[in-house]
Amino acid sequence: MRIKVPASIANIGPGFDCMAMAIDLWLEVEANEADRPAWDYEGEGADYLYAHENPFTRLNMRGRVRSEIPMGVGLGSSAAARLAASALSSPWDVKSHVIDAGADEGHYDNVAASAAGGIRIVSEKVDEKLPNPGWGVALFIAHQPLPTEKARSVLPEEVTLADATFNASRTALLVRAIVSKRASLLGEALRDRLHQPHRLHLYPWVEEVIHVAEAAGAYGAAICGAGPSVFAFCAASQANRVAKAMEEAHPLRGRALVTKITDKGMFRTL
Repeated sequence: MRIKVPASIANIGPGFDCMAMAIDLWLEVEANEADRPAWDYEGEGADYLYAHENPFTRLNMRGRVRSEIPMGVGLGSSAAARLAASALSSPWDVKSHVIDAGADEGHYDNVAASAAGGIRIVSEKVDEKLPNPGWGVALFIAHQPLPTEKARSVLPEEVTLADATFNASRTALLVRAIVSKRASLLGEALRDRLHQPHRLHLYPWVEEVIHVAEAAGAYGAAICGAGPSVFAFCAASQANRVAKAMEEAHPLRGRALVTKITDKGMFRTL
Protein backbone atom coordinates (compact mmCIF):
# COMPACT_ATOMS: atom_id res chain seq x y z
CA MET A 1 0.00 0.00 0.00
CA ARG A 2 1.16 3.53 -0.79
CA ILE A 3 -0.08 6.60 1.12
CA LYS A 4 0.68 10.25 0.33
CA VAL A 5 -0.17 13.10 2.70
CA PRO A 6 0.49 16.83 2.17
CA ALA A 7 2.04 19.24 4.63
CA SER A 8 -0.16 21.87 6.23
CA ILE A 9 -0.01 25.31 7.79
CA ALA A 10 -2.38 26.03 10.67
CA ASN A 11 -3.81 29.31 11.99
CA ILE A 12 -3.15 31.29 8.75
CA GLY A 13 -2.69 34.49 10.74
CA PRO A 14 -5.74 35.20 12.93
CA GLY A 15 -7.47 31.83 12.43
CA PHE A 16 -6.03 30.38 15.64
CA ASP A 17 -6.88 26.66 15.89
CA CYS A 18 -9.73 27.05 13.39
CA MET A 19 -8.09 27.52 9.97
CA ALA A 20 -5.42 25.57 8.09
CA MET A 21 -4.28 24.94 4.54
CA ALA A 22 -2.62 22.04 2.75
CA ILE A 23 0.54 22.85 0.81
CA ASP A 24 2.40 21.03 -1.94
CA LEU A 25 5.03 19.23 0.17
CA TRP A 26 4.43 15.53 0.75
CA LEU A 27 4.97 12.60 3.07
CA GLU A 28 4.96 9.31 1.15
CA VAL A 29 4.73 5.88 2.78
CA GLU A 30 4.97 2.46 1.11
CA ALA A 31 4.34 -0.51 3.40
CA ASN A 32 3.28 -4.14 3.72
CA GLU A 33 2.22 -6.20 6.72
CA ALA A 34 5.02 -7.83 8.71
CA ASP A 35 5.61 -9.68 11.98
CA ARG A 36 7.22 -6.61 13.54
CA PRO A 37 7.93 -2.98 12.67
CA ALA A 38 10.74 -2.54 10.14
CA TRP A 39 11.01 0.91 8.59
CA ASP A 40 13.43 2.87 6.43
CA TYR A 41 13.29 6.67 6.44
CA GLU A 42 14.39 9.14 3.76
CA GLY A 43 14.30 12.90 3.39
CA GLU A 44 13.30 15.44 6.03
CA GLY A 45 13.62 14.21 9.60
CA ALA A 46 15.00 10.79 8.64
CA ASP A 47 17.69 10.80 11.34
CA TYR A 48 15.17 11.76 14.00
CA LEU A 49 12.70 9.09 12.95
CA TYR A 50 15.38 6.41 13.01
CA ALA A 51 16.29 7.41 16.57
CA HIS A 52 12.84 7.92 18.11
CA GLU A 53 9.52 6.20 18.48
CA ASN A 54 7.04 7.58 15.97
CA PRO A 55 3.56 6.69 14.61
CA PHE A 56 5.03 4.10 12.24
CA THR A 57 6.97 2.18 14.88
CA ARG A 58 3.63 1.22 16.45
CA LEU A 59 2.63 -0.71 13.31
CA ASN A 60 3.61 -4.29 12.51
CA MET A 61 4.56 -3.36 8.99
CA ARG A 62 7.66 -3.20 6.83
CA GLY A 63 8.12 -0.19 4.60
CA ARG A 64 9.68 3.10 3.60
CA VAL A 65 8.81 6.63 4.69
CA ARG A 66 10.01 9.50 2.49
CA SER A 67 9.24 13.05 3.56
CA GLU A 68 9.54 16.50 2.01
CA ILE A 69 8.02 18.07 5.15
CA PRO A 70 10.50 19.75 7.52
CA MET A 71 9.95 18.56 11.09
CA GLY A 72 8.99 20.64 14.09
CA VAL A 73 8.87 24.03 12.36
CA GLY A 74 5.15 24.62 11.80
CA LEU A 75 4.38 22.64 8.65
CA GLY A 76 2.26 19.83 10.07
CA SER A 77 4.81 17.03 9.90
CA SER A 78 3.36 15.21 12.91
CA ALA A 79 -0.21 15.50 11.61
CA ALA A 80 0.85 14.05 8.26
CA ALA A 81 2.64 11.13 9.92
CA ARG A 82 -0.30 10.36 12.22
CA LEU A 83 -2.75 10.46 9.32
CA ALA A 84 -0.60 8.11 7.26
CA ALA A 85 -0.21 5.69 10.18
CA SER A 86 -3.97 5.69 10.78
CA ALA A 87 -4.61 5.01 7.09
CA LEU A 88 -2.18 2.07 7.17
CA SER A 89 -3.61 0.54 10.32
CA SER A 90 -7.35 0.49 9.57
CA PRO A 91 -9.82 0.33 6.65
CA TRP A 92 -9.78 3.37 4.37
CA ASP A 93 -12.16 5.98 5.76
CA VAL A 94 -10.80 9.51 5.65
CA LYS A 95 -13.25 10.82 8.26
CA SER A 96 -12.27 8.14 10.78
CA HIS A 97 -8.59 8.76 10.07
CA VAL A 98 -9.11 12.46 10.81
CA ILE A 99 -10.78 11.61 14.11
CA ASP A 100 -8.05 9.12 14.99
CA ALA A 101 -5.12 11.35 14.04
CA GLY A 102 -6.78 14.46 15.45
CA ALA A 103 -7.24 12.81 18.83
CA ASP A 104 -3.60 11.76 18.78
CA GLU A 105 -2.48 15.21 17.63
CA GLY A 106 -4.60 17.07 20.15
CA HIS A 107 -6.27 19.35 17.58
CA TYR A 108 -7.80 18.99 14.14
CA ASP A 109 -6.69 21.96 12.06
CA ASN A 110 -3.54 20.50 10.48
CA VAL A 111 -5.13 17.05 10.30
CA ALA A 112 -8.24 18.29 8.47
CA ALA A 113 -6.21 20.22 5.92
CA SER A 114 -3.82 17.34 5.22
CA ALA A 115 -6.66 14.83 5.00
CA ALA A 116 -8.88 16.70 2.56
CA GLY A 117 -6.66 19.37 0.99
CA GLY A 118 -7.28 23.05 0.35
CA ILE A 119 -7.96 25.79 2.88
CA ARG A 120 -10.18 24.58 5.72
CA ILE A 121 -12.32 26.20 8.39
CA VAL A 122 -12.39 23.72 11.26
CA SER A 123 -14.43 23.40 14.46
CA GLU A 124 -15.55 20.51 16.63
CA LYS A 125 -18.48 19.78 14.31
CA VAL A 126 -17.65 21.55 11.04
CA ASP A 127 -14.93 21.21 8.41
CA GLU A 128 -15.57 23.49 5.44
CA LYS A 129 -13.36 24.07 2.41
CA LEU A 130 -12.71 27.54 1.01
CA PRO A 131 -11.92 28.08 -2.68
CA ASN A 132 -8.26 28.09 -3.66
CA PRO A 133 -7.31 31.71 -4.48
CA GLY A 134 -4.29 30.59 -6.51
CA TRP A 135 -1.75 32.72 -4.67
CA GLY A 136 1.87 31.71 -4.44
CA VAL A 137 3.25 30.65 -1.06
CA ALA A 138 6.78 31.71 -0.15
CA LEU A 139 8.26 30.00 2.90
CA PHE A 140 11.03 30.79 5.32
CA ILE A 141 11.82 27.36 6.79
CA ALA A 142 13.39 27.67 10.23
CA HIS A 143 16.57 25.66 10.73
CA GLN A 144 15.82 24.85 14.37
CA PRO A 145 12.57 23.20 15.47
CA LEU A 146 10.43 24.46 18.32
CA PRO A 147 8.25 22.03 20.29
CA THR A 148 4.56 22.88 19.93
CA GLU A 149 4.16 22.34 23.66
CA LYS A 150 6.61 25.16 24.36
CA ALA A 151 4.86 27.47 21.90
CA ARG A 152 1.53 26.65 23.56
CA SER A 153 2.85 27.23 27.06
CA VAL A 154 3.45 30.95 26.49
CA LEU A 155 -0.15 31.69 25.47
CA PRO A 156 -2.43 33.44 27.98
CA GLU A 157 -5.37 31.50 29.38
CA GLU A 158 -7.61 34.52 28.96
CA VAL A 159 -7.75 37.33 26.39
CA THR A 160 -9.34 40.75 26.48
CA LEU A 161 -12.60 41.51 24.74
CA ALA A 162 -10.72 43.95 22.51
CA ASP A 163 -8.28 41.25 21.36
CA ALA A 164 -11.08 38.73 20.79
CA THR A 165 -12.97 41.30 18.70
CA PHE A 166 -9.80 42.16 16.79
CA ASN A 167 -9.21 38.55 15.82
CA ALA A 168 -12.83 37.86 14.96
CA SER A 169 -12.85 40.78 12.53
CA ARG A 170 -9.52 39.80 10.93
CA THR A 171 -10.59 36.16 10.57
CA ALA A 172 -13.78 37.28 8.84
CA LEU A 173 -11.72 39.59 6.63
CA LEU A 174 -9.33 36.73 5.80
CA VAL A 175 -12.21 34.51 4.70
CA ARG A 176 -13.50 37.37 2.56
CA ALA A 177 -10.06 37.88 1.01
CA ILE A 178 -9.77 34.19 0.13
CA VAL A 179 -13.30 33.75 -1.23
CA SER A 180 -13.17 36.91 -3.34
CA LYS A 181 -9.46 36.51 -4.20
CA ARG A 182 -8.85 40.05 -2.98
CA ALA A 183 -5.15 39.93 -2.15
CA SER A 184 -5.18 43.63 -1.22
CA LEU A 185 -7.00 42.70 2.01
CA LEU A 186 -4.32 40.32 3.25
CA GLY A 187 -2.01 42.89 4.81
CA GLU A 188 -4.70 43.61 7.38
CA ALA A 189 -6.44 40.20 7.32
CA LEU A 190 -3.34 38.26 8.46
CA ARG A 191 -2.86 40.35 11.61
CA ASP A 192 -3.39 38.59 14.92
CA ARG A 193 -3.46 39.23 18.66
CA LEU A 194 -4.22 35.78 20.08
CA HIS A 195 -0.97 33.90 19.50
CA GLN A 196 1.68 35.60 17.37
CA PRO A 197 2.54 38.52 19.70
CA HIS A 198 2.91 36.15 22.66
CA ARG A 199 5.28 33.87 20.77
CA LEU A 200 7.61 36.38 19.13
CA HIS A 201 10.04 36.34 22.06
CA LEU A 202 10.67 32.64 21.31
CA TYR A 203 11.94 33.59 17.84
CA PRO A 204 12.49 37.39 17.83
CA TRP A 205 13.93 37.40 14.30
CA VAL A 206 10.57 36.28 12.85
CA GLU A 207 9.03 39.76 13.06
CA GLU A 208 11.73 41.15 10.77
CA VAL A 209 11.30 38.23 8.35
CA ILE A 210 7.59 39.07 8.08
CA HIS A 211 8.33 42.74 7.42
CA VAL A 212 10.95 41.85 4.82
CA ALA A 213 8.50 39.57 3.01
CA GLU A 214 5.92 42.35 2.80
CA ALA A 215 8.54 44.87 1.68
CA ALA A 216 9.60 42.43 -1.05
CA GLY A 217 6.09 42.38 -2.48
CA ALA A 218 4.19 39.76 -0.47
CA TYR A 219 0.48 40.41 0.01
CA GLY A 220 0.88 39.48 3.66
CA ALA A 221 2.87 37.14 5.90
CA ALA A 222 2.47 35.31 9.20
CA ILE A 223 3.90 32.55 11.36
CA CYS A 224 3.37 28.96 10.19
CA GLY A 225 1.27 27.30 12.89
CA ALA A 226 3.09 27.71 16.20
CA GLY A 227 6.28 28.72 14.36
CA PRO A 228 9.08 29.33 13.95
CA SER A 229 8.74 29.21 10.12
CA VAL A 230 7.01 32.00 8.18
CA PHE A 231 4.70 31.86 5.17
CA ALA A 232 3.89 34.71 2.81
CA PHE A 233 1.05 34.91 0.32
CA CYS A 234 2.20 36.54 -2.90
CA ALA A 235 1.73 36.49 -6.66
CA ALA A 236 3.00 33.15 -7.94
CA SER A 237 5.45 35.01 -10.19
CA GLN A 238 6.92 36.79 -7.16
CA ALA A 239 7.22 33.82 -4.80
CA ASN A 240 10.89 33.09 -5.51
CA ARG A 241 11.84 36.72 -4.95
CA VAL A 242 9.90 36.96 -1.68
CA ALA A 243 11.31 33.67 -0.36
CA LYS A 244 14.85 34.73 -1.24
CA ALA A 245 14.40 38.08 0.52
CA MET A 246 13.24 36.32 3.70
CA GLU A 247 16.24 34.00 3.62
CA GLU A 248 18.67 36.85 3.04
CA ALA A 249 17.25 38.67 6.08
CA HIS A 250 18.30 35.86 8.44
CA PRO A 251 20.26 33.14 6.60
CA LEU A 252 21.49 31.60 9.85
CA ARG A 253 17.92 31.13 11.03
CA GLY A 254 16.24 29.61 8.01
CA ARG A 255 16.09 28.85 4.30
CA ALA A 256 13.83 29.75 1.41
CA LEU A 257 11.28 27.46 -0.17
CA VAL A 258 8.44 28.07 -2.63
CA THR A 259 5.26 26.05 -2.76
CA LYS A 260 1.52 26.43 -3.33
CA ILE A 261 -1.84 25.53 -1.80
CA THR A 262 -2.87 22.03 -2.86
CA ASP A 263 -6.50 21.03 -3.20
CA LYS A 264 -5.48 17.38 -3.06
CA GLY A 265 -5.47 15.76 0.35
CA MET A 266 -4.29 12.36 1.56
CA PHE A 267 -4.68 9.57 -0.98
CA ARG A 268 -3.64 5.95 -1.39
CA THR A 269 -2.81 3.51 -4.11
CA LEU A 270 -2.75 -0.26 -3.65
